[in-house]
Amino acid sequence: MAEISNYPHKQVPKQDSVSPHQRLRILDYRENDVFRYTFGSEEESSRRIRIAYLSDLLQCRLIRADMKNTEPMKDHSNEKGIRFDLLLETEDDEGRIQLVNLEIQNYQMSDSLSLRSQGYLARIVSDQITIGDQYDFDPVVQVMITNRIPQIKESYEDYLHPHRFFHEIHVERMAEEQCRILWVEMDKLENLEKKPIEEWRISEKIHYMIRFSHAKKKQKIIQELIEKEEIIAMMEEKKRDFLRDTSLAIARMRAKFDELDEQRVYEKGIMKGQLEGQRTLIQLVLGQRMKLSEADAKQIDSLESEALEDFILQLDKIQTPEDLQRQIAAVNQKKQTDQMISVLTAHD
Repeated sequence: MAEISNYPHKQVPKQDSVSPHQRLRILDYRENDVFRYTFGSEEESSRRIRIAYLSDLLQCRLIRADMKNTEPMKDHSNEKGIRFDLLLETEDDEGRIQLVNLEIQNYQMSDSLSLRSQGYLARIVSDQITIGDQYDFDPVVQVMITNRIPQIKESYEDYLHPHRFFHEIHVERMAEEQCRILWVEMDKLENLEKKPIEEWRISEKIHYMIRFSHAKKKQKIIQELIEKEEIIAMMEEKKRDFLRDTSLAIARMRAKFDELDEQRVYEKGIMKGQLEGQRTLIQLVLGQRMKLSEADAKQIDSLESEALEDFILQLDKIQTPEDLQRQIAAVNQKKQTDQMISVLTAHD
């Protein structure tokens, strides 16, 4: 498969120019954390959303779509780690099992997007095979939800692009396919507006909701979808739950961490280990709100694992240098208290 190039980057607005309420409204279904929460929680509503969406997208009647581990263990120290967005094991009404990985790609990965999709697919297959066994594994579908695919001709209006594999000898598409990639090109969804909403498939309605949930010009259509489609209404409620319960700063930071990973900042020496990467990202987030002094940066760099986690949980409350000092003092105080309790407990 040809490598994807010139992939568009979604700009994140500077946070110091908008209110906290406005920042919450910026977050939409293209953000991975919202997507995972909407489709991937254990609640009945998420289960119904998953089954309705995948049944329509994959043209089958699913009775089950169970979540699997999205962070498989590394077998070797030099192996590249993988974190799937949403890995599911599905079963249709005829008892056929299939593994489906849903990935939303909303930032620039022009050098690796195509190879990334194949890497995910290969990892899902390899995790099913053990030494000495036959090459027998459950079929795998890698769904790549992205804004646009430059190689696809503009005249090609369909926004779903299946990639099928070929037989090595006969060079023809495999009849009973075990592995496939489905590209979902979201920017072509505006073509749906040419026909009544009643004629849209449920997967098309969900894709439209994912793509345009925050677009002002699309709100009339979005509202109509919410009023007419139970699954879309459930998605909207899941989104509200996420915004109520989740720190926006943490969601932004996780997205930024993924982006920096794909840009290979490891090779530039920017991140040397998980803790240092988290400290760097905290400084990036806070640097959008205030001017960080050298002393501020040193204080953040001094935070260790547990203190760093406590600090991240309070990140949305830090808007000024004074807020920063209060939170650093608070987490340090908590660390000292925990240490004292640990010493007293050990003496007992």
